[in-house]
Amino acid sequence: MSFSGRVPRRWLYAGAIAVGLAGLAALGLLVVYPKLGARVIRSKVTERLGDKLGREVRIGAIDVSIGHAVLHDLEIRGPNDGDTPLVHLKRIEVAFEPWRSLVGSVRLGIASVDGVTVNMRRDDTGRDNVRDIIDRLGAEPSVGGQTSEGGLRPTSMTITGIKVLANDAVTGTTALVGGGTATWHPGELVAQIKNVTATTINAPKAAAAMIEIKKQTGQPPSITVEGGELSIWPKLALSGIGGTIVATPNTPGEYTLDLSGGYGGVPGKLWTAKGAIDPRTKVGSIDLVAAKFQLDRLAPLLEHSPVVDYASTSVDTSLHIDLAGDAARFSGSFSLRGLNVGHPMIADKEVHDLDLSAKVEGSFDGKLRTLELTRGDFIARDLPFSVTGKAAQALRPVADPASLEAPPRRGPGGLTKLDLRIVIPPIDCQRVLAAIPTEMAPYMAGYQLRGVFDTDVQVEIDWADLQATKLGGHVGIKHCRVTEEPADSPKRLKVEFEHYVEVEKGQWISFVVGESNDDYVPLADISPYLIKSIMSTEDSAFYQHHGFITSEFRTALVKNLEAGAFRYGASSITMQFVKNVLLYRDKTLARKLQELFLTWHVENTLTKDRILEIYFNVIEYGPGLYGIGPASWHYFSKAPKDLNPVEAAFFSSILPSPKERYKQYCGGTLTKWTEGKISRILGIMRKRDRLTDTEYEQAKVTPLLFAKDLTETEDECLKRVKKAIKNSRSTNPMKR
Repeated sequence: MSFSGRVPRRWLYAGAIAVGLAGLAALGLLVVYPKLGARVIRSKVTERLGDKLGREVRIGAIDVSIGHAVLHDLEIRGPNDGDTPLVHLKRIEVAFEPWRSLVGSVRLGIASVDGVTVNMRRDDTGRDNVRDIIDRLGAEPSVGGQTSEGGLRPTSMTITGIKVLANDAVTGTTALVGGGTATWHPGELVAQIKNVTATTINAPKAAAAMIEIKKQTGQPPSITVEGGELSIWPKLALSGIGGTIVATPNTPGEYTLDLSGGYGGVPGKLWTAKGAIDPRTKVGSIDLVAAKFQLDRLAPLLEHSPVVDYASTSVDTSLHIDLAGDAARFSGSFSLRGLNVGHPMIADKEVHDLDLSAKVEGSFDGKLRTLELTRGDFIARDLPFSVTGKAAQALRPVADPASLEAPPRRGPGGLTKLDLRIVIPPIDCQRVLAAIPTEMAPYMAGYQLRGVFDTDVQVEIDWADLQATKLGGHVGIKHCRVTEEPADSPKRLKVEFEHYVEVEKGQWISFVVGESNDDYVPLADISPYLIKSIMSTEDSAFYQHHGFITSEFRTALVKNLEAGAFRYGASSITMQFVKNVLLYRDKTLARKLQELFLTWHVENTLTKDRILEIYFNVIEYGPGLYGIGPASWHYFSKAPKDLNPVEAAFFSSILPSPKERYKQYCGGTLTKWTEGKISRILGIMRKRDRLTDTEYEQAKVTPLLFAKDLTETEDECLKRVKKAIKNSRSTNPMKR
C-alpha cells in the first residue's frame, strides 16, 4: 500500500464515527451521570445508613458532578424524636475518584460537613431517642484505615457548625452546645465544642467556653477544658475552670482529672480538683482542695455582699469524694477565720470575728437524690456543736404542665424531706454566751452565767405532708444561773421604771410604769374578765409554763413552712412582754437570740403577776393609747376593773393590730369579723371555765357601746389613724 499524501476516505469515515461516538459518550456522561449518581447515592446512603442505625434517613437535594457530590438536608429520624429529628446535616460535600466510579467502584476522598444539629431528648417516662442507636453501634469502630465497603470512608473529614441540644425531663436537665468544629484524619480525631451550657432545675448549672477532645487510633481520648463554670447555687459559682482529663496509664477505662479555677468570675487559681474516674463504671475518687487564701482575692465578688473587712478573712477547705455508680461518699474539713458581716437581717451593727471550722462525712445517692450527713462536727467561736441528718430532693421537680392538679409542695432547693438533728454537748453556760458576738446580742452583754448548758433538737419535715412535721428534743438552759447582770437587766423592772416608745421616726414619748403615774393600774385593779380573755387568746397556760409554749413551736414551724416564709412565732405573754418592754421589734436574728435569752431571764427574775401587770400597762391599744388605764377610759369611759366580758373580749380582739382596728371606734360600730371574734373568745372562755354559764349567757346578749369623743368627727378620727399607721415605728421602747 502506498500513500500519495491524501488520507484514505475510509479513515476519515472511521475518524468521524469515533469522534461522534466520543461526543455522544461525553454528552451522555454529562447528562446521565449526575442523575444516575444522585439516584445511586440516595439509595445507598439511605439504605445502608438506615439499616445500620435502625432509623429513617432522608436526604434533600443531591448535586453530583464527576468526582464531586453535595448532599443537602440529611435527616436521621426515629419514633422518639418528637417534632425535631435526632440529627440534621445542612450540607455534606465529598470528593471521590471519578474514573473508578464509572466502573461501579467508589473510593472517597476529602469530605466536609457543615451545619450539624443534634437534638437528644428523654421524656418523663424515661424513654429517650439515642439509646437504640448506641446499642446498635456496639463497640467503637477504629478511626484509621479503610472499611470493606468499597472505600466508603473519606480520606479525611472536616465538620463545622456543630450544635447540640439535649433535654432530660426526668432530671430537668437541659444541655446546649452553641458551636463547634471537628477534623478527622486517619489515626486522629480532634473536636472543639464551644459555648457549652447545662442547667438543671434546683441543681448546679455548668458552662464551658471551650472543650477540646483528641482521639488517636487505639488510644482513649484526652479532654482539655477552658473557661468552665459551675454554679453550686445562685450566688456561688466555681469559675475559670481549666485543666485536662486524660487516660490513666496502665489502667484501661480510667481517666485522670487535673482541674483548677476560681470563684464567681474572679480570676486566679483558688482551688484544685485532682483524681481519677472510670466513666463506664462511674467509679473513682476526687480530692477538692481550696488551699488557705485571704478573701480579699474575692473582692469583686464580695463588694456588694454582707461580708465586710474581708482582707483579714481566710478560708481553707478540703474534700475527698469516692464515687461508686450513682452514689458518692465524701469527707473533708472547712475552716473560716476572721469573718466580718454586716446585714440588717442579722444585726444593727457589723458582726466581727465569726470563726467557723468543721469536719464532715456523708454520702449522696444520685438515684434517690438524697444527701446524708453522718458527721457534721462544727466549732463556732469556740462553741462545739454537731449537725447530722438527711435531705431528699424531688426526682421530678416540675409537675406535668398538662395536669390540672397543683404541683406538689417543695421546700428550699426542691427539697421533699428533711431530717435534721442539732446537738450541743454539755458545756459551760458562760462559754455558750461568749460564743455569741456582742454586736448580735448587745442586751446580753455584761451577763455572767454558771452551770452546764446542752441542746439536742430533732426536726422531721415532709413537704408532701407538713402536718406530720415533727419537732422534738430540748434546749437545756434551765441548768444555767445568772451570777452577774447589767444595770438595765430585767431586775430593774421589779420596781417603778420609765418606759420609752418611738411613736414616729425620731419622736419618742415616755411614761412611768408604777404608782407615781396616775394612769398606772395594779393587777388587782384590772378586770378578771380581761385577764382571762387575754390568757384565752394569747397564752392559756401562762401561769404554768416558764416563758415558752413548747407545743406552739411546732405549730409555728408548720405555719411558716406552709407560708414559705418565717411569718409566725410561738409567742407567749412573756415573749410579747420582752419584745414590748426590752427589745426592738424588728425581725433580726440578733433580736430573736436576745428575745429567747431575756424571756428565760425574765421568768427567773419577775413573778408571773408582775410580768402580767407590766404587760397590761405598756402594750398599745390604739394610736397613742399605751396601757390599759388610758385605753379603758378612752373606749368605754370606765375604770379597767369595771370592764365586762364583752369589753374584755374586744380588747383581746384588737391586740394584733390595735391601730388598724381602732377605726371601729372612729365609726362607732364593730366589723362583722370583730363581732365573730368576740363571740369566739367568749366561747373559749366558757369552754375553759373562765366564764360561768350565767356570765356567758349574759355576755351573748350584752351590746358593746363605745364612749365616743364628741369633739372629733369620724373623718378627723380616721385621718388621725391613717397618719399614725403611716408614721408608726416598731422599735425598742428602751433606746440604748
